[in-house]
Amino acid sequence: MISYTVQHVLVLRLLMCYPFQSVYTIHNLLFLVSAEKTDRQQLGFYDFMRAKTGGYSRVLRRIIEELKKEKLVEVSDKGVQITPKGKTIYENLGSSLGPFSSFWNLCVDVIARYGDDPENLNRAVFNHLVFRRVKPSEYIFLP
Repeated sequence: MISYTVQHVLVLRLLMCYPFQSVYTIHNLLFLVSAEKTDRQQLGFYDFMRAKTGGYSRVLRRIIEELKKEKLVEVSDKGVQITPKGKTIYENLGSSLGPFSSFWNLCVDVIARYGDDPENLNRAVFNHLVFRRVKPSEYIFLP
């Protein structure tokens, strides 16, 4: 059993509320949300690298792999989905995101901005100035 962080719970909440066709769309969403403000946010992901699919975070990949290992999340040709066990865990831990409501609101705003089309969201990453400034395989947010 893993120790769930608020970042684990955030991924579960995203999957409870929105359909994702692929893991890389989750990466791209959280890149856009983390890049939305110039000041670092407590719940943000700042280890993004520029990849062929857009923003790629090793921390986020590890979190998704842990959720898959615990059978809280499934990845299939239907997309990324939360399992019934994942829903139960989220229902028990979801309130831990309360202090991070501003970050969640940014997630909702970014999703609303790009609609239900993941291609719009993915395209927005490649057009984002912060993303375009770095070369492939370089870290996007410098310490």
